[in-house]
Amino acid sequence: MDLFSERGLESTSVQDIAQAAGIAKGTIYLYFKSKEDLTREVYRYCCEMDIRACEEGIAEQKNSIDKLCRRTDNIIDYLLSHPREARIEQMYRTFSSGKETFSYYQEDMYRAIEAIIREGAQKGELKSLPVPLLSRIYYGIAQGLYLGFQQEPDLWKSDDVKNQCHQLIHDSFTPRHS
Repeated sequence: MDLFSERGLESTSVQDIAQAAGIAKGTIYLYFKSKEDLTREVYRYCCEMDIRACEEGIAEQKNSIDKLCRRTDNIIDYLLSHPREARIEQMYRTFSSGKETFSYYQEDMYRAIEAIIREGAQKGELKSLPVPLLSRIYYGIAQGLYLGFQQEPDLWKSDDVKNQCHQLIHDSFTPRHS
């Protein structure tokens, strides 16, 4: 994972991985059919960590806005505590572009977001817009956090970034009452 994170998925060879692990190159092929299989398994591992991190504390929140804000906090915390894994996730999505543009893991995250929004819409906690549209809006915000972190990681260390994201969620999703 260190090699993939530092050098990139395409620039890291199976020989580089074997050398870093202190094993023969052929040994890797006992466990993985190809570099692509190895890369997919590393991506899967990173995504599963990410999914678990994003779900922490969601069920305890009292309403959909709080759940979306908590999920955003979880994303930022994950990015700060696991930058290597987050970088690998983004590289894999770029690396596999055209092959698997929307992976099972992204679908899983999207379904979790959609469930929060569907619940909030049913309770009247969110703007009166179609659930798929609201889900895509939040998913876009979340993806922006991942991409933005890769470009400006120090920005996410600001104490105020979570509050600013909360305000964005409130402004984007809370209905305006006259």
